[in-house]
Amino acid sequence: MHIQSFVRGIAVGFLLGILYAPDRGEETRRKISKKTSDVKDAVKNTYETISNTVNKVKDKANQMLHKGEDEIATTPTISVTSNKSGTI
Repeated sequence: MHIQSFVRGIAVGFLLGILYAPDRGEETRRKISKKTSDVKDAVKNTYETISNTVNKVKDKANQMLHKGEDEIATTPTISVTSNKSGTI
């Protein structure tokens, strides 16, 4: 949620800066289009990077979980019984 607000703030700042710049309308529209495209690409790249990192962490956690399950399944169990005299 904070990242979305941050990106929106950057976009609004770019747009306001461009709109108040002393350029012709055509030039201003071109700049807005380019900046919008740049922000879109940056957000897409950031999303892909975060998504890849999350997937790697998820895969590693699953590997660790399955390794732990395999170790538990192959660990021999020790049975302790007592006789009536209370000794083992």
